[in-house]
Amino acid sequence: MFFSELSNEEWVMVSELIGESEVREHRRGRPRAHPRTIVNAVLWILTTGETWSRLPSHYPTVPTCRRRFVEWQMNGTLIEMVKVLANAGRSFAYVPRQPVVEPVPRPVAPTYDCDRLRGVFWQNPESWQSPDSMPFNRGGNGVANAPRRLPEARDVVQASASRSSQTRARMPRPARPYEAPLPFEPACAPVGDARGYNIYPIARDVSGGMYRGWAEIVKDGSRVERSGLIGPRFASAEEARTYALEWAKRWIAAQATRADLKVSVREVRSEERASAE
Repeated sequence: MFFSELSNEEWVMVSELIGESEVREHRRGRPRAHPRTIVNAVLWILTTGETWSRLPSHYPTVPTCRRRFVEWQMNGTLIEMVKVLANAGRSFAYVPRQPVVEPVPRPVAPTYDCDRLRGVFWQNPESWQSPDSMPFNRGGNGVANAPRRLPEARDVVQASASRSSQTRARMPRPARPYEAPLPFEPACAPVGDARGYNIYPIARDVSGGMYRGWAEIVKDGSRVERSGLIGPRFASAEEARTYALEWAKRWIAAQATRADLKVSVREVRSEERASAE
């Protein structure tokens, strides 16, 4: 479709819609594109139906014209411009649509059913004040029945600050005097070792009438190693204790080997220094 640029009369009608002032001449910097030239470029696109890549070179750059095209389309100026020029006798190959402004969804506050208190899970005060649901009752079910509270922002901040202060204040503590382990059977006598270790071999009763070994190693009044449950399951408690005792002896032998190796390396280095001198 053939395009003819705006006449003076048409420009007067369009300039009232865009409401832009005339470009001042003889100013420093890059000259600003004249609004009338940009309007002609936009109307050339609407009249011919061509793409922006085919915009003639005597118009301003494509990014400048396209930016104003989108701006006028979003604020409704472009559709008013087309209506005014269509009433004046112009025809267009492409008529822009009226912009639709979608409402911004408002955040929905969470709802709490059954009139529950915010951040808790109990239904009524009677349910958590009963003796069976106290958090520290002696029946063993208090922790499971205790009311649970959702974490709040201040709880997270306080927990983070507490962990940070504990990390900063973490200092090496002196070894505490050894306390004999709680035996899992009536007798838990230590077994002495030639290197000065005391071994506590323990048999712990597990499910199905079976036993597993547990060893604790003490030296100079301080615990140096605790194995936890080790080895397979045994039908006899004595077999479990024997396994724990053998495990502790192997651990002590390995420690002694490491100590001897350190002494040997230290002696070799001393000899090398002496020969070098």
